[in-house]
Amino acid sequence: MALVEHELYHAAQDVDAFGAPKFSRSTGRPVFVIRGHDVEEFVGVVRRYGADAAGVRAMVDAANQKPEIARVQIAHACGTCQLRVA
Repeated sequence: MALVEHELYHAAQDVDAFGAPKFSRSTGRPVFVIRGHDVEEFVGVVRRYGADAAGVRAMVDAANQKPEIARVQIAHACGTCQLRVA
């Protein structure tokens, strides 16, 4: 089920230049496109089936760890980013 839902997330209705749903001029039916992976798709599948079913266990594990590069290190290395370091 997780795989089917994953594939269905790739189907989307196309939009015009203004972001409105696109319809065929000849038939009036919706114009569909294939879209790439996005965070919302992974969140939905993980919420329902778990990180292992979505194939994102490594991403979840990485997100649950402290960053390898601390903000203070970034601020020290970058003189223009203006990161606030507490």
